[in-house]
Amino acid sequence: MIYPKDHLPPHLHAIFAENDAMISIATGDLLEGKLPAVRLHAVRAWLIANQKQVSYVWEEIRAGRYSGGMIK
Repeated sequence: MIYPKDHLPPHLHAIFAENDAMISIATGDLLEGKLPAVRLHAVRAWLIANQKQVSYVWEEIRAGRYSGGMIK
């Protein structure tokens, strides 16, 4: 999930059960929070496969041109 008007650096929020992790779009590094190791690995793998699109969506959200939605 990418929140409108969220702060830099470019990141997404991966939410699983009661866990919320902030993950860098550029590097896949865990910036804040936590996820079970298996889930974090899955999010990183997905991010690597979709990094260009996620970066584009981050920029569009920050510019106010994208209202949100799921990236598949």
